[in-house]
Amino acid sequence: MSSSVLQTAVPILAYCASSITMTLVNKLVLSSFQFHMVFFMLAAQAFGSVALMVLANRVGLNVKYRAMNKADAKTWFPVACSQALMLYTGGKALEYLNVPLFTVFKNLTIIAVAYGEKWVFKAAVTSLMLVSFGLMVLSSLVGAWNDITFNGWGYFWMSFNCFASATFVIHMRKVIKQVNFQDFDTVYFNNLLTLPLYVVLSVVQENWKGFFEYYGDKANADELSSFARGIFISGIAAFAISYCSPWCLRTTSSTTYSMIGALNKLPIALFAMMWFPDPVTAGGVLAVLLGFAAGLVYTHAKNIQKRAQPSGAQVLPPPISMDRLDQNARSEQQASDK
Repeated sequence: MSSSVLQTAVPILAYCASSITMTLVNKLVLSSFQFHMVFFMLAAQAFGSVALMVLANRVGLNVKYRAMNKADAKTWFPVACSQALMLYTGGKALEYLNVPLFTVFKNLTIIAVAYGEKWVFKAAVTSLMLVSFGLMVLSSLVGAWNDITFNGWGYFWMSFNCFASATFVIHMRKVIKQVNFQDFDTVYFNNLLTLPLYVVLSVVQENWKGFFEYYGDKANADELSSFARGIFISGIAAFAISYCSPWCLRTTSSTTYSMIGALNKLPIALFAMMWFPDPVTAGGVLAVLLGFAAGLVYTHAKNIQKRAQPSGAQVLPPPISMDRLDQNARSEQQASDK
């Protein structure tokens, strides 16, 4: 295999692996243990991202970010808070829904973002995009109809997450040009600003007394070890996505990067079907395939629109992944600036 092929293939595989790992580990941490500590998990991810970014910068890797300062922090803090809401509601939805169904319904966020951007930025919605939106809605209806483990709380949090995700993306795109963030600036500021928030909310909202009482029992030592490993891997995966996403974008193209984001949803759903004991139905598989097709159609429509737009014009966002959405949105902004 030639070196040029390796230079392209390695970052693509690294991005896919980190995205799959992040989603599956999040599901494991939030549904497989006695306590579902969403804020604690998010705090661990924020801390892992910041700590490993600083370490990568110190050892000479291509990780550069703007130093924290009062002016940018004040401007960016509302964006960071909207990201926190998006991640929390996504975590709660993932706690109650199986991963394939979560994948299907996450596509609805694209529709919310698209029409939000049409309203805020006057972005166009093409006929091919409408076809993809129809497939997204159809896949969601098929998925809900075949959900034999229906959980009302899961659908509530999923709906809330779609709204929170769209709000975050649109808000960030309005603010990002004010602060002129580049490369890892967005990731660094988002995680460093929300880390104290996650810690405080975890202490106030989550059942730490019960946690220590339960895991203080030696009979639960093995479960505690598994929980700790899950949290640790989750923190590393958060940084891995932050690093691999721009790496993939730099070594391929924005078109290839967007297509990878769409294609990556299928292996995530397939791995989840094999790893978790949730029932698998023919209708559920059909819903995943329809959602997968919708993502491909939308990505193709977006790339056609991007080629037709003058340089620097506003276009609609890429398919939204199931991991840390802020990195996808920031990378798309970076691509459109090139």
